[in-house]
Amino acid sequence: MPASDLTAKSLAASAGLPLDVDLIRDQLAAKRLGTQFRYFVAIDSTNSYARRLAEQGAAEGEVVIAESQTQGRGRLGRHWVSPPNVNLYFSIILRPKLPPAEAPQITLMAAVALAETLEWFLPVPPVIKWPNDILVDGKKLAGILTEMSCDAEGVDYVILGIGVNLNYPLDLMPDEIRQRATSVFALSKKKISREAFLRRLIQDLDRCYGEIQGTGFAAIASRWESYFGLRGQRVRIELLDQVVLGTAQGIDRDGALLLEDDQGNLQRVIAGDVTLLE
Repeated sequence: MPASDLTAKSLAASAGLPLDVDLIRDQLAAKRLGTQFRYFVAIDSTNSYARRLAEQGAAEGEVVIAESQTQGRGRLGRHWVSPPNVNLYFSIILRPKLPPAEAPQITLMAAVALAETLEWFLPVPPVIKWPNDILVDGKKLAGILTEMSCDAEGVDYVILGIGVNLNYPLDLMPDEIRQRATSVFALSKKKISREAFLRRLIQDLDRCYGEIQGTGFAAIASRWESYFGLRGQRVRIELLDQVVLGTAQGIDRDGALLLEDDQGNLQRVIAGDVTLLE
């Protein structure tokens, strides 16, 4: 039997029951998010489906969740491995009252909420890798993908996509990600209720989203900084047309990464792919 077939059989054996969406909905205490759930056994991408809904006028707070994705996406078009019934893959439609220049703060807000949720389930605190990854011991545990539609007048919608490696055994991960990924199960040595985790995460997202809508990102900037794992570390940042090396210093009030380059200049990085240099 091919190794891929053996892995698939082993993964199916370790997987839990399908998500009980009714249980999540009934126990959810959120003001803005989780107004409606659209659940799929399999889908191409929760972000893609949520975008289609948003373009058709879907209300803020709708959640698209799937047991597996055939075309799950990470940042910069990377593939997000999405095996069924072990992890969480979902997207939320947001319609923030923010100017387009401040919309990237949604990613930073989501990272804070995700880190705060994970602390309840992990033996060690997680780390935020600017702008959209959650790490433990240098390995990726969760990721955030935000996609926006806006014009000069303001933001029409933001699709907030989140993937969390929850009950994914390390020995069943594909070779190409096993050395750089981890899961809550691998760290805590116990399986986690996906319903309990998702309910708490939506509530934390709802709270943090309300904070930045009310008083701006400054309300949670200090919490973001407390999870920031690259401060004082030498990093490589790939921008659209260049590569910059330097030392990460933190973020400014708008959420841009502050980088001291090798010439001693302090730069604001709005978007880029960050790699920690050993």
